[in-house]
Amino acid sequence: MSIFRKFPSALRFSTSRNNNVPHYHHNRNSSSNFTNSTKFEHYLNLRRSQAEKSILIQINGLSACPQVRDHLSSKYGPLLSVYHYSIPSKGKSGPPACPIAPTGGEFHWLLAEFERKEDFAKAITSCGNVEGTVPYTSPMTWFKNSTASQKDDRKSTIGTKGKKKTTSEVSRDMDGIESEKLIACTSLDFGTGNNLNQQLGILEKSLRLSDLGIRLRFLIAHQLEFTLQSLFPQGCVLPFGSTVSGIGRQSGDLDLVLLPDKNEIFSSSQGDEAKETENKLMLQSKMHTSGNSSNARFQVQRVMETIADIIQLCTPGCTHVQRILQARIPILRFWSDYTELQCDLSMTNASGVHMSELIYIMTKLDSRFSTLLFAIRSWASARKITNPVPGRQPTNFMFVLLLMYFLQHKSILPTLDILFNNPDASDLRITTDGIDCTFLRRTDKISKHFSPQCQTESVAELLFQFFEFYSEFDFNTKGVSLLTGSAWGKPDAGPLYIQNPLERHLNVARNVSKEEVTRFKSECCSALWKLETASSDKHQVSLKDLLLTPVYDSRRPEENRIKIKELFSE
Repeated sequence: MSIFRKFPSALRFSTSRNNNVPHYHHNRNSSSNFTNSTKFEHYLNLRRSQAEKSILIQINGLSACPQVRDHLSSKYGPLLSVYHYSIPSKGKSGPPACPIAPTGGEFHWLLAEFERKEDFAKAITSCGNVEGTVPYTSPMTWFKNSTASQKDDRKSTIGTKGKKKTTSEVSRDMDGIESEKLIACTSLDFGTGNNLNQQLGILEKSLRLSDLGIRLRFLIAHQLEFTLQSLFPQGCVLPFGSTVSGIGRQSGDLDLVLLPDKNEIFSSSQGDEAKETENKLMLQSKMHTSGNSSNARFQVQRVMETIADIIQLCTPGCTHVQRILQARIPILRFWSDYTELQCDLSMTNASGVHMSELIYIMTKLDSRFSTLLFAIRSWASARKITNPVPGRQPTNFMFVLLLMYFLQHKSILPTLDILFNNPDASDLRITTDGIDCTFLRRTDKISKHFSPQCQTESVAELLFQFFEFYSEFDFNTKGVSLLTGSAWGKPDAGPLYIQNPLERHLNVARNVSKEEVTRFKSECCSALWKLETASSDKHQVSLKDLLLTPVYDSRRPEENRIKIKELFSE
């Protein structure tokens, strides 16, 4: 008998579109260019192309946007898109060598994308430089307003006759400029009369990374690539993880990888074997990145030390650089002041990009996957099952794999051996570390090898079944393998075993403790009980009350601290 019970009818899915769901107005050439059939490589290329033509400008305030937009388009060339955003100043002054102070307690920025690269280059080369500073070419700039002071700017919403501009007049000035506050959503309004499925949709749309958020993340990657291009002329800096896999959140950090050879990712730039054999002239090289080289890791660490100095001393907007070089994958952690993002930069970690592509493919195969994932990650965060700091608790990445495994068990998503066993010739990818990342990448061809089931089940029904499935899963004896989509005997005695789909000898959950696994199952049981209880309630079901109630430590802060004298007491 199947483990999955019929979901309570009171929480059934409604296929009608929810008009209360917030949405954004997108500029030309925005996310509308991307469809379910867009290949991951094509998606990366489009986003990188946007970043290569984009300039970030700090401005005096929202009302300065039309003036800056008109200045750019009239002097340098037509624009494809213009975005405004603001971030809280938190009592900080502006960037060094920039006289623009916060307006209304916020810093204001404008992101503009030119139609042509040559127009962007013309704008960058014409930028001035503050006297007494080292000239540094970067897409990060500020707008010098010579005709109006900041005081005038704060009053610019007042008309020429002293009357306040109407909403229509302000809207007309801002025509074509999308504006948002670049802060994480702290409160959610699920509306009134919405069933659980509609609330799950609202949750996803409220937390999902916006088009502007994605553009800013790719711009940071391009800024680093631009900075390091003389050292790595054939390399690239790419975002990976949730940013590019279609499951990114506005509050998420930014994972970046520096690849000395972009051929590891982009097949279009790879030459065939015949061309390689014709090359008689070969470049002299000093650094080894191959995993088989005995000193490759040491060289990567030393190079990243140098890159850390470049980021700290030369790269505008990048501060608080930390060197975490003894980790299994050495990283540099820094803070982006202009976007309020924590960034982790690794090197030669191409497998992370390929793993992101696998998740990206799953989001394209079934849209319920991403909706479920936003709900499950929000639940896990509220219940403190996950922790942003790596340790003995599960991570968000583990929940991505657990959800994929559950949907494989339901025959909604294909097992990964289908992708690994049926690649096209153009899908060949082997990293410099020798990791085979060859798998079928075209979603239209996957359907020839896999027929999905359970197409009529709603997101709410699947969420119910997810909690039921893992509340009864035998983690003591069984491990999770996404290759076959079935449970198998664990190869080690760890409390939780989730096989890494690409590096199959690794356990993604090797650091998770037995207590945390037990608590995860207990929280699944609790969520299941709440959903079952709510199904019999005739009143509106609140997702916030059901799954997003935060956990608080009942102990006082001083009780949590370890007292020094207790360490030496008898």
